[in-house]
Amino acid sequence: MNIHQPAGQTVAESYMAALKNSGISHVFANGGTDFAPIIEGILQARTKGGILPEFVTVPHENVAVAMATGYYKVSGNMAAVMVHVNVGTANTICAVMNATRDSVPILLAAGRTPLTETGHAGSRDVPIHWAQENFDQAAIVREHVKWDYELREGQPVNTIVARAVDIAMTEPRGPVYLTLPREVLGNTDLGAGPLPRNRKLGVMPAVPSAEALEMAADMIAAAENPVIVTTSMARPHTFAALGQIAQDHAISVLTGPQASLASSNPMNLGLVNGPALQAADVIIVLDSPVPWVPRNVQPNPNAKLIHIATDPHFSTFPFRGFQMDLAISGEPGAALVMLNEMLKIKLKGKQAAVDKRRAHFAEQRAALIEQRKKAVQAVSTSSPIAYPWIAHCLNQVKDKNAIIVEELGAPYPFLEIEQPGGFLSTSSGALGMGLGQALGAKVAAPERQVISTVGDGSYMFGCPTAAHFVGQSEKLPTLTMVMNNSQWFAVRRATTAMYPDGLASKANSLPIVDLTPSADYEKITEAFGGYGARVDDPAKLIPALEKALDKVAQGQQATLNVIVRTRA
Repeated sequence: MNIHQPAGQTVAESYMAALKNSGISHVFANGGTDFAPIIEGILQARTKGGILPEFVTVPHENVAVAMATGYYKVSGNMAAVMVHVNVGTANTICAVMNATRDSVPILLAAGRTPLTETGHAGSRDVPIHWAQENFDQAAIVREHVKWDYELREGQPVNTIVARAVDIAMTEPRGPVYLTLPREVLGNTDLGAGPLPRNRKLGVMPAVPSAEALEMAADMIAAAENPVIVTTSMARPHTFAALGQIAQDHAISVLTGPQASLASSNPMNLGLVNGPALQAADVIIVLDSPVPWVPRNVQPNPNAKLIHIATDPHFSTFPFRGFQMDLAISGEPGAALVMLNEMLKIKLKGKQAAVDKRRAHFAEQRAALIEQRKKAVQAVSTSSPIAYPWIAHCLNQVKDKNAIIVEELGAPYPFLEIEQPGGFLSTSSGALGMGLGQALGAKVAAPERQVISTVGDGSYMFGCPTAAHFVGQSEKLPTLTMVMNNSQWFAVRRATTAMYPDGLASKANSLPIVDLTPSADYEKITEAFGGYGARVDDPAKLIPALEKALDKVAQGQQATLNVIVRTRA
């Protein structure tokens, strides 16, 4: 039965305008039959000059959410993703898990299979509309989003979208989920509601308690060897504030595999490690859900433990048992700025102790740098190629403001990262984010080099045909380095760690680990107009990188299939 489509602006058109009016300029979209009102609405808006965000076609939902993640991490701006009903939602789940653990705000919207069988232009018209209905579609992602809702007939879409964005952008930030039934989108909008007022999205971050920070400052001022531990990627103002307080008061900083402090900062003493934590008498745990792995590393039992984060208990983690002497809730960057000012007062007259500490850390840092140089030199001729050599070669050829997206192969301690957002990783462990994050980073910063380093397993998880399609169609040239060790390295490492004297530790080939025969991954990029090459000689890596980056500079995406060690 043909149902006349009502004239006038549809809810779909109002929804897209609401996104733009709420600060969302990009929608990474993977369409389905539920998108009919959206597609018609885009064309209508273009014809009538309507308000519209930019829609980017992404052929796999995992890549779409990863792009929104990379876009936010580099720009600080929230993006939207729109996917196809329950099946598209299901394809987002791993990437949504990562976004949640990385505190990345995303408006994830999904169509809803038509609610009616007859009587509306958008009623069900193909058999899958019955098969694709859930009793509770949002249950697919509910544990991993901050809020979920379904747009209903007659509701003000401006209000719904603004609420979704506000919740996503409120600390701790994270994704939200909105379902959009096809009939509702196709109906005439009877009133979109008021536009958001001109204010910052979300809630202004909570300022940490001055009383609590005074207590922390007293502990630090009385300490001989205070240490800051930070394992999460720092936002720009936190990155700067951390560097400042560390240098001003000679407080060493231990990091995880995330960009939280400039590589050249004299107080950067590398990754979290047991000896440094054992030597500390005060440990400031900054925005770190897992500051150390208790099975492997334990801090000095007599050290005072100060935890600072928007949610220092990380209440979305079901089990977490790190001890605390002082838990401070508030925005980490603001906490560091306030703490720094307090320490300037409390450390007056203690400059000799601070200078002594500074000299001690300078010796430690010099030894650490020398150790890294020796490690690089030791593997400079190693074939297959070793990971420290890869990082060294990248340092030689990349731009200073290049963005490295890492899922294996470019060890953070060996890289030279000086700017916030210069190194993107993930905290959750759901593989397949590297390719999409690199594309999202390029959307956010088209003028910067973007280089992703991914394992061969991560590359396959990353839906490479979909990612390379977007790179070609949207003219987003990036360099992908596939670290090809023909195995799931993380699975091998977990097995040998659990059974150090077992058969797995002695075997070259392991079941459910090996990825042989290995593919010619560089040729996948070539199918999408890109440049590809294989590298197995460490002496040829720098020339290969230079040629690939030259192709990228000319607007062509590139992939290097780098043959690396099967063991670390």
